[in-house]
Amino acid sequence: MNAFPRAMRPSRFGFFRIVLACFCAILTWLPSSRSEAQRHYEMIIPIAAGGSLDLMARSLTEAFSQQIGAPVTPMNKVGAGTLIGTRYVAQDSARDGRLMLFTGLPYTTLQFKDGGPAFDSARFKPVMYVGWQPTVLYIRSSIPVDDIKSFIAWARANPNGVTFASSGIGSSPHIAAEQFAAMTGIKIVNVPMAGSSAFVPALAGGHVDAVFDAPATRAMVQEGRLKALMVGNAEPLPDWKELPTSTDAGLDGFRSGTWYGVLVPAETPDQTVNTLNAQLNKALSSPIVHDRAKEFGIELAGGSASEFTTFLQGEHERIGALIKTRGIVIP
Repeated sequence: MNAFPRAMRPSRFGFFRIVLACFCAILTWLPSSRSEAQRHYEMIIPIAAGGSLDLMARSLTEAFSQQIGAPVTPMNKVGAGTLIGTRYVAQDSARDGRLMLFTGLPYTTLQFKDGGPAFDSARFKPVMYVGWQPTVLYIRSSIPVDDIKSFIAWARANPNGVTFASSGIGSSPHIAAEQFAAMTGIKIVNVPMAGSSAFVPALAGGHVDAVFDAPATRAMVQEGRLKALMVGNAEPLPDWKELPTSTDAGLDGFRSGTWYGVLVPAETPDQTVNTLNAQLNKALSSPIVHDRAKEFGIELAGGSASEFTTFLQGEHERIGALIKTRGIVIP
């Protein structure tokens, strides 16, 4: 027997209206709950997988995930000389600090593209300076010199110029070669290639004369396929102390390499930036990060967000002055 008198029973249509109203109420509640649950941390890596920047970013991402006790996804967004990934982060409007950019020297050089900056650096806030990776000057083994002074003399005597491989105009190897040429008075010819995986074999095969590359390429020196003349740093490499520094070579102030750091969209609140900075600094002390840094000869830094901001300003001035002096056109 029905508990409701016939007059009080809801019609079938009314019953469906009640169900529909309840369903809509649930739907209005779900979006905010779902977006909060699904908005997890992502570390954008604006280059292809496999290089030192990518692997360093992944090690820091893993350590950061362990530090905060939450998943953090490393994502490679590649193209246009790191520009695709950089713009992807710049356009994020969530303001929660959960989308980060792990980048390096191209962030600076893209500010000097021919025709104007490739992106507005004001759309970012620096979070933490991860570290500096000095590079080493390698030459092909058939060049009849064994030290930097002899190489400079050999290069000056070469009227056609010395071919320096790079991973593109404005890349770290190219910037280093241009600075080296400016300080020594030699003539260089930039030979762009598809990264270290291309230019190291080319150098070993005698197709180019020299390149500035990571200390990890030392294995080729030990095999006798390349020669290493100096590290572009005032301080010696901890695991390669016999290699002369740029100061030893008489090139005071010469510095070659790339920086690594983490940035977030500019709308991210300062409090969130400071929290991320503290968490990332703790992650930086992880053995995961230290082992990877040692593998690639990276000098870990850390520090405050404001210190990273000051560092970036200095790099902007240094690279900008070199580009102007050398007349470099970054397409």
